[in-house]
Amino acid sequence: MRRILFAVLAVTVPAVMPLAAQTIVFDSQTKDFGKVTEGERVKHVFKFSNKGSATLEIRSAEST
Repeated sequence: MRRILFAVLAVTVPAVMPLAAQTIVFDSQTKDFGKVTEGERVKHVFKFSNKGSATLEIRSAEST
């Protein structure tokens, strides 16, 4: 009976325990530059932090 209980616990406990996860949180998600004339250079820095318990890896980033 103990073997069955141990086997059940060994399978179910890891399934319900939260896994370490990375959670990226941005201070702001958009930036409106208003009206920009052609050739004018604009710049904005998006600040973010990792609120999760695992290491945050950023493998790529793109602008739109």
